[in-house]
Amino acid sequence: MKKAILEKSLDYMQFQNLIILTFCFVITLLAMLYSLDFGSYILIECFLFLFSLLFIAILFTKKGLIIIDENLYSGIFLFGKPIYKKLIPIIGFDCISIVTGKLSTNYAYSYKIDVFHKWEPDLNVSIKSFKICMIEENQKKIKKIITLTDSKKVKIAVDFIIENSTLKYVELY
Repeated sequence: MKKAILEKSLDYMQFQNLIILTFCFVITLLAMLYSLDFGSYILIECFLFLFSLLFIAILFTKKGLIIIDENLYSGIFLFGKPIYKKLIPIIGFDCISIVTGKLSTNYAYSYKIDVFHKWEPDLNVSIKSFKICMIEENQKKIKKIITLTDSKKVKIAVDFIIENSTLKYVELY
């Protein structure tokens, strides 16, 4: 098994929201432990503890690529160990390419209503993204492999795919 761990699996807003949720769960758990009798709400305390651990583990997950027996997988890693993998069939594809774009949050819900748009701040956050795609030779079929936000990690991912599979790199534009 060969693996390339690339970048964290959560974007900035997901990471921020999960930290807030984890903080709320931990504070609620601590408040229950110190203010109530330990045995009175043991089920709720266990629930809060387990979900807090789960949320903390999700904060440390990273996404990457895995090669097992010449099959390409996209995967989620926790402390370097794959916890989830999804097969990406490369049969029928000849090359890979990088498509650049922007990942953006969708907080622009008030642009249709002029009254709200005048006083509401612009909360949209957009970052440059790189989508690594597999392409047929005649460019009729395109399939996404992984989306990354760091250009250095894109080079690592492309080199990893080229070394461990039959795909070649081509530039589309």
